[in-house]
Amino acid sequence: MSTMNTTNKPLCPCCFKAFSTSILQDDGGGRGGDNNKSNFGSICGTCEPTDVERALANKAASTSLVPPIVWLLTPQEIEEATQSILNATQHNLDEIASTNLTDVTFENTIAKLMCPPNYKTNPQLAACKFLQHCSTDAQIREAASNAGKLFSKARVAGRMRKDVYERVVAFSKTEECQHLDEYRKHFVKASLQDFERAGLALSNEDASELQRLLEEDSKVCSEYSQNLGADVTKLFFSPEELKGCTADFIKDRLGKDVEGKCTITLKYPDIIPIGQTCEVSETRRLVSEAREGVNAYKNNLDLVAQGVQLRKRIATILGYPSWAEYICTKRMSGSFQAVDEFLTNLQTKLEAAGKDDYETLLQLKKDHCKKMGVDFDGKLNAWDTGYYGNELLKAMGVDSEKTREYFPLDHVVNTTLEIYQELLGLTFTELLKGTYWSWHKEVMCFHVKDTASDKAIGHFYLDLHPREGKYGHAAIFHLVKNDASHGAVDCMLCNLPASTADKPSLLRHQDVVTFFHEFGHIMHGLCAEGIGNSTRLAKCPRDFVEAPSQMLENWCWQKSILERLSKHYETQEKLPDEMLQDMIRAKHVNVAFGSLRQIYLSRLDLEIHGPQPPKSAEELQALVDKIRPAITLVDNPPKNNMLRTFGHLMNQYSASYYGYMWAEVLSADMFATRFEKEGVMNPKVGMDYRKMVLAPGGTHNITDHLAKFLGRLPSNEAFLKSRGILK
Repeated sequence: MSTMNTTNKPLCPCCFKAFSTSILQDDGGGRGGDNNKSNFGSICGTCEPTDVERALANKAASTSLVPPIVWLLTPQEIEEATQSILNATQHNLDEIASTNLTDVTFENTIAKLMCPPNYKTNPQLAACKFLQHCSTDAQIREAASNAGKLFSKARVAGRMRKDVYERVVAFSKTEECQHLDEYRKHFVKASLQDFERAGLALSNEDASELQRLLEEDSKVCSEYSQNLGADVTKLFFSPEELKGCTADFIKDRLGKDVEGKCTITLKYPDIIPIGQTCEVSETRRLVSEAREGVNAYKNNLDLVAQGVQLRKRIATILGYPSWAEYICTKRMSGSFQAVDEFLTNLQTKLEAAGKDDYETLLQLKKDHCKKMGVDFDGKLNAWDTGYYGNELLKAMGVDSEKTREYFPLDHVVNTTLEIYQELLGLTFTELLKGTYWSWHKEVMCFHVKDTASDKAIGHFYLDLHPREGKYGHAAIFHLVKNDASHGAVDCMLCNLPASTADKPSLLRHQDVVTFFHEFGHIMHGLCAEGIGNSTRLAKCPRDFVEAPSQMLENWCWQKSILERLSKHYETQEKLPDEMLQDMIRAKHVNVAFGSLRQIYLSRLDLEIHGPQPPKSAEELQALVDKIRPAITLVDNPPKNNMLRTFGHLMNQYSASYYGYMWAEVLSADMFATRFEKEGVMNPKVGMDYRKMVLAPGGTHNITDHLAKFLGRLPSNEAFLKSRGILK
């Protein structure tokens, strides 16, 4: 990487004039504008692009039109800023600890914890660590990753400060505390719980060991994530070996690295089409093995074994029988037993229908093998389920490749944003390219306001396409949390197919659903109200946090919304009614079989975080080999293990994956009770949802918020009806 000058050299007169008029001033924005007018590289031949990049990266220091992050452009800058934040964090805690117990007030104690230097209310935290997930520069990614590890270590150390905890306890008993508003009261309560769950009642020896274990677990999880993001695996197949995939899919990958061969990576735009449409079983098997086999993602299976053992030891020190119990006690579920009963109940109700779904797919495979003239092995393999599931949809009139033609990416993105604005009473304005700094030229940035009041709420970034070194799944990153001086900032990283020279990016309907879902998380982050690190989305119960986005997926199955989201990339026509109705009818096809897979993943998560977690990669392998067929009815391929790529379990979702199923029950209830009855685009219901469900963040009991929105306590009836279990 070239060394970048860390000082701001003056621009030449012509570039300074262009910069000051089109960047530093409010030049508006919006999709469809002249996004190239600020391409400074072509203004003159004397100014280096780095000067302009520096000015853009610093723009947040002088205007609120862009996200409030002053971006860092070199590893050295990241290292220096990280150390500065760590020093400020230490000083902040020391100041609290130096206050006499009789002199504690909100301002000298609690306020300093609500927006500390090392929390996301400080925009520079994102400048230091976020780029590990998306920078095109490996040195920047490494520096940002190291920053993330140091911040994690500092958070652990902060939670172990008994002297700070004592001041919070003292303040909680004061008259001033009793008169705080609801958000501040919630923060005091949440802070006490965090300190106590961190083991401040422990002996000094145990406290020291706990801190060491927490730091070690953070390192293990970081290495696991880096292995996923840095993967550059390539497989090479002839066009014949990709039979069934579209001509465009083959053409776009043919001859990139090997003449006469198609290059296939392990990114979603490559593996999903193969899994769903490639007729050649051996090709599907090889792709599956590349993701889960013994050579996949370096030492990730060993890292999982290390991680679950570390978490078990942490739970033991804190007085819990398992990491799963420790986690569940602070979730909406309240206990491991409640989750166990929830999953057992669902599995029992789904098993019969799941077996029927399995037999349906197996018959399709038998017929297909006969047609192809190949031996039928009498079972569904792991690499068969996606293909024959797609064949079943085709038999019902749903052709995922044909429907792609009606979902060009740009139209889907624009329309999705329109729908969310209408539904939630918000206004989005896209910033012009060249008026803000970003880590890649494809990144889009939007400013968000409340429509009624015209009050600024925050910003969000969209980074939609795969590239080397980028986070490999779809996720939302909450970069900045709201405080008194700025709004929230969120970013969507996903891996949707990019446009080619011949065609625009076209999405499968499932990609449309995924985009709609992930954007719902952005709205949750931006619409949450209140200031401080425990009143925001991050403190929502993990088993609820998926519910709002899962509920919003229902929009992608409504006739009126599908008509808006669809537009043929050539003819501009909407999705034909026959195709649309076929899609809607097929929504819950194979749903019991798919739900059993979700239950398996949830059980796997809880098992490895249970009272006796596996001690080695070999024990993890034996566990997967045992419970996968017992629940999903599908054998686990020899020596394959999806824990090598199951990133959820090596981050904040550990012992929490069941939350997807838990949240599905809640999301079905919210949709059926309010939106389905009163109108999916009813602005009053949308505002009720925004204010009653999204706005409270993590304050109070989430069940109470849902009861207010629903008019009663939550029920599983809507979920069971939607799955055909109840009539």
